[in-house]
Parts: sequence; structure tokens; C-alpha cells
Amino acid sequence: MRPAITTFYKISILLFMFISTSFSQSLEEQLSDMFSEILELNLAGSPGKHKEHFKPANIAASIAVINSLNNFIGTSVSSFPLSSTVAGLTFDFSSGRPVSTSTSLGPIFSERAQTLGSGLFNMGFNFTYINFTKIRGIDTENLRLSFSHQDVGDPGFGDSANEFDVINFFMNLDVNASIFAFYFSFGVTDNLDIGVAIPMVNVSIKATPLVEIDSYTFVNNDSANHHFGDDVANPVLQKRSTPIDDDATGVGDIALRAKYNFLKDKDVDLAALVEYRLATGEAKDFLGSGESRIKLALIASRSFGDFTPHVNLAYEIKNSKTQRDRFAVVIGYDQKLSETLTLALDFIGEYELEDPIEDQVFPDPLVVARPDGSYTKTVSYTNLPNSRSDNIINGSIGFKFNPKKSLMIIGNVFFPLNEGGLRADFIPTIGAEFSF
Repeated sequence: MRPAITTFYKISILLFMFISTSFSQSLEEQLSDMFSEILELNLAGSPGKHKEHFKPANIAASIAVINSLNNFIGTSVSSFPLSSTVAGLTFDFSSGRPVSTSTSLGPIFSERAQTLGSGLFNMGFNFTYINFTKIRGIDTENLRLSFSHQDVGDPGFGDSANEFDVINFFMNLDVNASIFAFYFSFGVTDNLDIGVAIPMVNVSIKATPLVEIDSYTFVNNDSANHHFGDDVANPVLQKRSTPIDDDATGVGDIALRAKYNFLKDKDVDLAALVEYRLATGEAKDFLGSGESRIKLALIASRSFGDFTPHVNLAYEIKNSKTQRDRFAVVIGYDQKLSETLTLALDFIGEYELEDPIEDQVFPDPLVVARPDGSYTKTVSYTNLPNSRSDNIINGSIGFKFNPKKSLMIIGNVFFPLNEGGLRADFIPTIGAEFSF
């Protein structure tokens, strides 16, 4: 009987773990619930007896902020560029022995037109850490959402002192992502490479929300009509909400890639790249975009001795209700510094196309004014700026080091050149690459 009991015990534990996992909240749900808690005002009591007065006018604004925040995180993680498809070391075997065909060790995150060569194989891995610190130039710790009081009494805001009270919600948000990517490329012919890139992603989110009541009635009438708790004589105007401290790990959006070098040994080398990203990452945990997408790119490069400039023009079709198509431009070069060391420098611009997504556009600020004009207050639903697009412009600088045959060590840093979207102060990457 003991083996049977042991087996039953193990099955019970596994079933419990499965059920626990199945019912655990996603990161997206936890963020949404954080906002919902404020909307419902389930915070150790309601603001005075008027909690419903803050709810109706703010749902649309809250949804817009939530949708934008979720989209910022998911897009930033799932769209991080993968390593170049071409190896730093490429060889020509036509003479019967391997002869290096590149003057430098190549770019890191951009592309040059050169392909591997028939029968050659390249593989590698890299690790990238992203600490997101700003959204459209606003520190993530200072991201604010404000809840205005609804119109009461006579039509029009400002005839009641209550209408000047505002609930401010500060997120104190910290978002981090770690991406461990494996990539493989194979030379099908001298001009055609195929490859795959598989990212393993970890996303962690911490938030310690703070809610404050900007009480006009308390400042001007010595009586807080809206407050937390039940003690009218000692009104509580500041409260901590339920914190978030969680993470998710899993496979990100896998990329299938093919590159064809259709012009070489001319004034410029040209190639076309097709990259198809599968929706393999769990979108609710920000591990992927939730929808497949395809990128088409034209690549131009030319070597001048040890100096190889390149230009990449790409169009990414997302076919998504929450993400827009993007046009990308990459201009850079790789420069051989020694037989074992190459410098890679790039400027990368990603530009959103089409009109703004309606449910991610924030309502205009609310103006509350006393009828006699003696006092006016403007309530902005969030300090996150409205924007028709979130174009991303980055600089990238890195090095490739070739300590021994067929082995490449890679180090790179991305740094922002504008304030669009969700950004980090800098993004480091380290990795290794092997050619066969």
C-alpha cells in the first residue's frame, strides 16, 4: 500500500501545482486590478460617503492609461532586436581550406548584405538586461493617474466645492526584463541563409502604489469631505494600495529568418531579409506581443578595407488592434580595430505608422471653475503625455572579440536618443558566437 500512497501523494502535489498555476493571475491582470482597486476605492474605507462620485467620470481615462501601459511593456519586450543573422567569421572553402571572407567581424544587432556561404553554420547566444525607467520621458516611479469628482448639483463643474477634490494615484512602478536569446543560421546556398532565433524572457514588475486626496475642501473649509477611513475629525488623505511584486518567465516570440544576397561584388552589396515572428510568447505576462508579425528588409553594405558601412530599411507588418506597423531605418558601420577586435556602431530609428489607437488616447484635461471666476483648477487625468506616435530612436555601440578560431565574444550597449515609448537609460548585452 505504501507505494500506492506515495504515488497518490505525488499526483496530488502535481495536480495542486497545476491548479495553482492555472488560477494565478497574469502580470497584465495584476496591473489592471491595481487600477480597479482605486476605481472601486476598496482602501480601508471609502472617501467620506462619496466614493461613487469619483468613479463614473474616470473609467474611460483609466482604461486608456491601462491599455497604453500594457502595450508599452509588451511591445518593448517583444520587439527588442535580435542578433545579426550573419556570422562575424565567414569562410570560403573553394580552395580546399577555410579562408576568411570578411575584413571585420561584422555588426551586432544590424545587418550587412553578406551571407554565410553554402553549407556553413553559425550559432550563438546573448543575454540582455533592460531596466525600464521612463515612459514618454516621465519616470516610471512618478507615473500618475488622477480621478476627478463627477459633476453634482447644477450642470457644469465648479458650483460645488466637492468638485475641486481630486484623487491622485502614483504607481511607483519598476519594470525589468531579461532576455536570453539563442540563434542559429545555416547557409543553404552561397546566397541564401535561413535561421531561427529563440528568446527566453523574464519580466518582473514591482509597484508600491500611493493614493493621495488633493482636498480643496480640507484646505479651504477645514473639513475634508473626501477622506479614507471613518474618523471625520482626523481625516486620512494618503493611503498605500496593494503592492505588486511578481515576475513571469517563458519563451518569447520566436523568429524565423531568411536572407538572400541578390547583388554582390559590385559597387554595393544588396540583400533582402524576411523575418516572421511567431506569437509564442504569453502576451498577458508581457513575454510576447500576442500576435504574429512579419518584417521585410532591404540591406545594403560595402567594405572599404577594414571599414564596412551598412544601411537597413525595414517595414514590420503587425496586423494588430493594439500595435501599429513600423518602419525602421538603421545606419551604421563596423570597423576592424585589430585582427581580433571590431567596433560596431549603429543608429536605429523605429517609426510608427497609421493613426493613433483610439482607446489609448487620453481625454483632454478637465477644467473646474467657480461660477464667479474666483478660482480655476485644471485636472489632468495622467501626467503621461498624449502622443500621436511613439517613435523609438536608439544608438548602439559594441565590440566583437575573436580570442580563438570560430569563437566570438560580444558586448554591446543600447542608449536612447529620444523619449518615445517605454525606455531604459541604457541596455547592456553580452554574448558568444560560434561559426562552423
